[in-house]
Amino acid sequence: MSGDDEYETEMTATRDDVATVLSGVIDGITAGSIRLGDGADAVSVEVPEDITLEIELEAEDDELSLELELEWPRPEVEESADSPTESSSGEPIEDPSGEYELAAPVGAADASQTLARFEVFRDRADEWRWRLRHRNGNVIATSGEGYTRKHNAQKGLRSVVQNAPEAEVVEDSER
Repeated sequence: MSGDDEYETEMTATRDDVATVLSGVIDGITAGSIRLGDGADAVSVEVPEDITLEIELEAEDDELSLELELEWPRPEVEESADSPTESSSGEPIEDPSGEYELAAPVGAADASQTLARFEVFRDRADEWRWRLRHRNGNVIATSGEGYTRKHNAQKGLRSVVQNAPEAEVVEDSER
């Protein structure tokens, strides 16, 4: 992120969708850099070891507001003409296959983690699925089955992430 660039998005979504976005922020903080947005709208920012977290809960009229704000000193930056100044709306979008996915991806900005991303979406049968999509658009892996609850699709996705990073590769030599 350079100069006076800003990234802002607002979305109205289910608790699960919001939790997914916040999990991406946590992944980015843990990795030391956060990627906000996707494609040409993406912005990445380095996160130092020490940061300030401010949590504020307000009750005003008939609404509650919970604000989470992270702050740290701005590092020395180089100007970049590629940095966006605004994001998309963050509303769910329909992709060409008729499946829906969250349009506000957030996650770790480390290059090794940006080669692919997991997507959780509803299929045409109104079931939840996950897929791993390479940054070139190709689907690398899928859940293989639909789930009636989004939470279960996310649980399956997390199981793959946790249990397969060093999985053994075996060759079927019977053919």
